[in-house]
Amino acid sequence: MLEQTDRVALAVPNADEAATGLNAIFDSVIVDDIVDTDANARRVTLQWGFDQLELYEPKGPGPVADFIKSGKRGLFAGGFALTDPSAVAARIEQAGIRITQQGDRFVVYPQDLRNTGVILSPVAERERVGLMDKIWQITYNAPNLDECIAFYSDLFGIKDKLTNYYTSKVWGYHSAITWFDARKGAGLDSLEYLDPYDHEKAAGRFIARTGGTGGIYMASTHTDDLPVIRERVISTGGGWENSPNKVSTGFIHPRRTYGLLLAVCNYDEFDARRPTPENPDSWSS
Repeated sequence: MLEQTDRVALAVPNADEAATGLNAIFDSVIVDDIVDTDANARRVTLQWGFDQLELYEPKGPGPVADFIKSGKRGLFAGGFALTDPSAVAARIEQAGIRITQQGDRFVVYPQDLRNTGVILSPVAERERVGLMDKIWQITYNAPNLDECIAFYSDLFGIKDKLTNYYTSKVWGYHSAITWFDARKGAGLDSLEYLDPYDHEKAAGRFIARTGGTGGIYMASTHTDDLPVIRERVISTGGGWENSPNKVSTGFIHPRRTYGLLLAVCNYDEFDARRPTPENPDSWSS
């Protein structure tokens, strides 16, 4: 089963440009730069807080080039860390979904799984680098909430985890969150599902752009250095939007983060309102 959210991967036309721009905002650093022969792409990895952000630049025909050509520039895959990645990889393969092994990690390309690329890696302890702390949530946007939850919960082996449901009138969607560890004070690591009902708002427009199939919509992070990040985004070209209903949350527009819609949050604020088995209905949008 999934234990942590630990990375996101972006498909970008120019990895050097993306790395420079992201590092300037977050003080992240490049820790790896290789040719990924399976993806036929250059893969540049940034240490981004305790987690990692991967940039895939296509070298020729392949899943990354196909993703960019189809107009889906940006969120290529969401990554999860677990003690035994091979166990979940086996579940995925048994479901008839193509999976690629790369040493001790496993990759599913977006074209093979509803536009939701997946990277499964072993749990790893890393030093915090830069202004970010952790990626705590990957958000899938799909046209059928109940079917989506049932499908991924079975695929990832998380059916026994706490899932809470809510509706956001602000953003125009029905939603659910599956928490990997639903205890106060634990990590916020989770998988969120959105099903838009207002197709004039951002989540609904995203569904339309994908031809109705959906995909990975955004990622959420937490850090105590949110004010510094906010000031950097605002002072270097804009793209920051304060949350209308949470004190210590903001969103960075994908144009500033190379196709990644990013929520930046405060851990304590979200931990205080997280649902638990004893109080499963505490969450609100």
